[in-house]
Amino acid sequence: MNKSFTHEKLNSFTPAKQIKILYDLARFIETNQYNFESPCFKKLESYHQYLTQSPNEFIQKLHKEFKKIKALPSAQFQMYLMHLERFLGHSTKEYHAWVETKDGEAQKVKPLADIVCILDSIRSAHNVGAMIRNAECFGVEKMYLCGLTPKATHPSVIKTAMGCEKEIQQEYCEDVIPLLVSLKNEGYTVYGVETAKKARLLHEVDQKPQKIALILGNEQFGLSLDILKHCDELIKIQTFGSKNSLNVAITQGIVLQHFTSHS
Repeated sequence: MNKSFTHEKLNSFTPAKQIKILYDLARFIETNQYNFESPCFKKLESYHQYLTQSPNEFIQKLHKEFKKIKALPSAQFQMYLMHLERFLGHSTKEYHAWVETKDGEAQKVKPLADIVCILDSIRSAHNVGAMIRNAECFGVEKMYLCGLTPKATHPSVIKTAMGCEKEIQQEYCEDVIPLLVSLKNEGYTVYGVETAKKARLLHEVDQKPQKIALILGNEQFGLSLDILKHCDELIKIQTFGSKNSLNVAITQGIVLQHFTSHS
């Protein structure tokens, strides 16, 4: 975000363009996780000073929201951005709408079980990125991207994973069956996540093996019959609505929370 505007130049623009400039800079700050002492944030602060005398009601409202940021930086900055997004008719991308805790080593607690996660022919790169992020958050040891699943180098995977693709081991396997055989030989219990009639409800699984391999399949077609035959157990999440399935990334997150909980 190298472009800068002087007081005179910024005030020569229409209010709509001024607001767009504020939004672009604020989004750049959020995306790059700059702190509030960074040069970019100082630039945003300067722009608000330049526009102090603006007659535009929305810009005056933005000034008030911006002043609140120092009192409660992260939360209020989000509110400031939301005001801009609503005005511009924008909606945040799915991969930006994550609830975050502070990153860092202090957050890392090893789960009770050793878990690997296998994705077989997941179609959506955004889902893959979300699943990598879920896996990193829950302490999964390794991700296996199999079949037609987009690799972690795919731009949409990188966007959605938000850096987590660099924090977790990954391996690509064209054929998932030999992988399942190998993992079972290493002592892993293979759980297939599938909405099949014979699948066990997740909340009924109270005995948690030390080594767990979770496999999730294509968003529309699920796991193939060959894969189902190689699973030690099939599990599903109990639902109560008219639809009996969840987004695959949400499903993975719920399953991982169950298997990593200390209860």
